[in-house]
Amino acid sequence: MAKVTKQEVAGIGAKTISFVKGKGNLNHNNREFICKNVHEERVQWNRVYKRETLKEAYDYCFGDALAEYNSKQKRKDRIKQDYIHEIEHSGNKEKVFYENVVQIGKMEDTAVTDENGNLAEAAGQVIKVLDEYARTFQERNPNLYMFNCVLHLDEATPHLHIDYIPVAHGYKTGLGTRNSLTKAFQEMGFAKATGKRDNETMAWQRREREYLQYLCAGQGIEIETLGVKRDNYTLPEYKKAMEITNELQKQANEMQKQAKKDKIIIDKYNLEAEALKKIEQVLKEDENNIKGTAVPVKNFFGNGEYVKIKKNDWGHVLEAYKWAKSKEKLLEQYEETIIAKDNKISQLQIFKKNCISFISKLGLAERFNEFISPKSVKKELKKKQEQVNKQKQDKLFYSQEKHHKREQAEI
Repeated sequence: MAKVTKQEVAGIGAKTISFVKGKGNLNHNNREFICKNVHEERVQWNRVYKRETLKEAYDYCFGDALAEYNSKQKRKDRIKQDYIHEIEHSGNKEKVFYENVVQIGKMEDTAVTDENGNLAEAAGQVIKVLDEYARTFQERNPNLYMFNCVLHLDEATPHLHIDYIPVAHGYKTGLGTRNSLTKAFQEMGFAKATGKRDNETMAWQRREREYLQYLCAGQGIEIETLGVKRDNYTLPEYKKAMEITNELQKQANEMQKQAKKDKIIIDKYNLEAEALKKIEQVLKEDENNIKGTAVPVKNFFGNGEYVKIKKNDWGHVLEAYKWAKSKEKLLEQYEETIIAKDNKISQLQIFKKNCISFISKLGLAERFNEFISPKSVKKELKKKQEQVNKQKQDKLFYSQEKHHKREQAEI
C-alpha cells in the first residue's frame, strides 16, 4: 500500500490539537518587536482579547489580600512591598504567570492564507474554534486570571497565546490569597495528584483538550488521536500501527513482570552458588583428612602407585564421593538454568530495543521511556525532603507569628 506525504495528509481531513506550555514572552505576543517568521502586512489581522500589564493583573488579583496582610503587621520588616518579586524568588518553584499556546492543525493543512494571499477556508474554521475557546477561557477557569490573550494570524498557522495567573484562596497564615497553580486547580474541582502521570495539571489539560475537540466537532473538523503522530501513514496503516502499539505495550508489561521473576530466580541461584562454594571448601578439608588415612605401599605388580586404607575409612570415602557427585550434578543443572535465563534476558533486551525503535516512529518514545524507566527513588526522596523542609519553614513561620501576637497582646 502506497504511503502518503505530509502534504497529502491534509486531504484526509484530520487535524492535530496542540496545547503546550509557552515561553511567556509578552513582548513577542503583543508584537512589541517583530520576528523573522512574522508577516508584517498581516499584524493587523491579529485579535487581542485581553491585555493588562503584569502589575495591573497582580494588583487586581492580590491587592486586597496584600493590603489586609500588611495592615496587621506591627514590624516593618514583615510588610510585603512587591508580591511579584517574592514569587520570582520563591523556593516553591512557582512562576509569576503561566502561558499556553493553543493551535489546531499544522502549516501543511491549516495555513493562514491561500495561494492568493487571502484567508484560507480551513484557517477560517479553526479561527472560529480558537475565538470561542479564548472568549470562554475565563468563565471555564475562574481561578486562572487571564491577563493577556492574543490570536496570531500573522504567522504560518493560526494560534492563541493565553497568559494567566493562578489564584488560590483560603490560606490561614500569610496572604489569604496567593499564587499557587496546584491549589487553584484543586479549588476548581480537580482531584489531588495521585502520581506523576495523574496530577491536577494533567487533568486540567485533558479537560481543555476535550473542550477543544468539542468545538472542532461543531465546525466539522476531524481531530487525530492526541499525542500520536500519523505523518506518512494512510488511515488503514495508521489504525494497524496503533493496534501493534497497543500489543507492544501489553508485551512490555509482560516483560517487566518476567524480568522481576527472573531476577528473583537468579538471586536465588546466586545464593545457591555461594552455598556450593562453602561446600567445596568443606570437601577440600575432608579430602585432606582422607589423604591422611591412605598409606602409600610398594607396587609389586607394575609401575602404578598404590595406597592402602582401612575398611572403615574406605566406606567414608565412598560416601563422600557419592555426595560430591550428586552436588556436582545439581551445580550443572543450576549453571544450565542460569545460562538459559541469561539468554532470555538478552532476547528481551533485543526485543525492547526493537520496541523503542518502532514506537519512536509513532512519536511515543518519550511516553514509553517514562513507562519503563519511572522516576528514581533518589528523586522521590529529594522531593519528599523538599516537602518536609517546606512544612518545617511554614511551622516555624506560624510559631514566630503566634509568639509575636502573644507579645503584642501582653503589651
